[in-house]
Amino acid sequence: MALPEGFLQELRDSNEIVSVIENYVELKRSGSTYSCRCPFHSERTPSFHVYPNTQSYYCFGCGAGGDVITFIRTIENLDYIEAVRFLAQRSGMAMPEDRDDDSTRRRRRLYEMNREAGKFFHRQLFSPEGADGWNYITGRQLTEHTIRHFGLGYAVNDYHKLHYYMRNLGFSEDELVEGSLLVRNNNRVYDKFVNRVMFPIFDTRGNIIAFGGRALASDAPAKYLNSSETYVFQKRDNLFALNYAKNSKADYFILCEGYMDVISMHQAGFDSAVATLGTAITATQARLIGRMGKSEVILSYDSDGPGQKAASRGINLLSEAGVKARVLQMTGAKDPDEYIKKFGAQAFAHLIESSGGAIDYEMGKLCVGLDLNKEEDRAAYLKKAVTFLAQIRSQLERAVYVSKAAETARVPSETVRYAVESEIARQKKKSDRDEYRTLISPRNTDKVNPEAARLPREEKAERGIICFAFHNPEKLAVLRRKLPGGFATDFNRRVFEFMEQKHNSGENLTGGMFNEAFTTEEVGRIYGTLNDFSQFANSEEAVNDYIKVLNEYHDNINQIEAGSMTEDDLLSLAQKLKEKKSK
Repeated sequence: MALPEGFLQELRDSNEIVSVIENYVELKRSGSTYSCRCPFHSERTPSFHVYPNTQSYYCFGCGAGGDVITFIRTIENLDYIEAVRFLAQRSGMAMPEDRDDDSTRRRRRLYEMNREAGKFFHRQLFSPEGADGWNYITGRQLTEHTIRHFGLGYAVNDYHKLHYYMRNLGFSEDELVEGSLLVRNNNRVYDKFVNRVMFPIFDTRGNIIAFGGRALASDAPAKYLNSSETYVFQKRDNLFALNYAKNSKADYFILCEGYMDVISMHQAGFDSAVATLGTAITATQARLIGRMGKSEVILSYDSDGPGQKAASRGINLLSEAGVKARVLQMTGAKDPDEYIKKFGAQAFAHLIESSGGAIDYEMGKLCVGLDLNKEEDRAAYLKKAVTFLAQIRSQLERAVYVSKAAETARVPSETVRYAVESEIARQKKKSDRDEYRTLISPRNTDKVNPEAARLPREEKAERGIICFAFHNPEKLAVLRRKLPGGFATDFNRRVFEFMEQKHNSGENLTGGMFNEAFTTEEVGRIYGTLNDFSQFANSEEAVNDYIKVLNEYHDNINQIEAGSMTEDDLLSLAQKLKEKKSK
């Protein structure tokens, strides 16, 4: 969908980039620019910069970059048109035409499909056919208000109940398979969810994007079954009940493992509870939490071994995302749902208040299974403690826990401090070595421009030419004549040709124009090019050097090709080169 440039410019003016981005991250002003930890990758030192004068952003860590439309596309996981519509609604602007491109229609169709399926499951729960599901849910002491609030439902014990219902609404079998509501096997299709209590999964805008189903049959192949990933659902990028929890007045999130834990907490008044979707917390989910403005996360995982392992992983990922974590430790119950039922909401609130910090939690785990009255066990404890303490970045925190570890092991604190400093040096050396190996590894490919690694000199020249052309569009025709062989890499060739197309159609060249034809990763690369070569934006001398590099490349290619040519081929090539030079 091509949108008028005038409309897009008004859209950007109405959605000032700083005001939009600061809804997702905390920006720190530095002179005329702003910076923060990047919301798109884990980092400790801010490398994400926002430039109000150009209404753009760029991350020097991961290469993300663009304008306000690119940012919304990436942060909200939207298509180009959907991102534009999102910003238009934000600023009270009307879309020039309510037309959808193919990807937008596809996304909207999935939303409609899931919404209708959610209504169907919900009605089934309240029907006579849903008695088994109703008995299970009410047996878990959920009220009707809670059931309706979360939109809980039931998939009856019939492999074609939903299938026929959705077909009657006009959805095709291919659509329903793509949406993970039907399964196709040996040219047969049938319902994916059968005899299961259904938990709709919402995105932060209130769209149903997937379902989780809890089996009622004891012999079911899987106790819990989630939707497969679709065009609108990636489990690593979403959290159950975040659509509700983001509006909680609590200054923390409670992170749980399961649907029932979250729902029980919300019913008991703990409305900031969220859950991962069948997996351990991911780096993307940690960054998503970090963007929500809560001061900390309380990890409330099951008290069994896997739950405690998941807590440790959560601590590390949240720390990388700049989020403080505490750990809730329960006794007398295996999970929050059971604890609230046995001891009540007030007791659970006390657990939250008394939950310890992440470092205390991890240090306490180091003693498990050891008898610190034995010298060999104290030595084993110290070995584990030194490795852990070396990972604490704060010098003040590290000093405190060095003293605690020394006291626990009954050794001088100076001994522990020296061992920790040695371990820090060892880890840094290993990290530097691993980073170097990653950089030189042939597997370290560039997904945006895979030819760049093979042609580094030519690719650099191309980016310099692109930057010059962007700032001097009146020179595009001249540049084209001076580059008879064109560009060496396909990605940069597409960028240059796109700028030519826009300029030849009478449009002004703006950074925002790339959104309509390139992915967010590609837009980030383009903005990186414009930033990296900004000092040569108007340098005729520099661009002539870049042109020379590309022409030398094509001359060498022609010479190689000429080695295998016949005499007639050589004469033909010579004539073509002569014609190109005369242009």
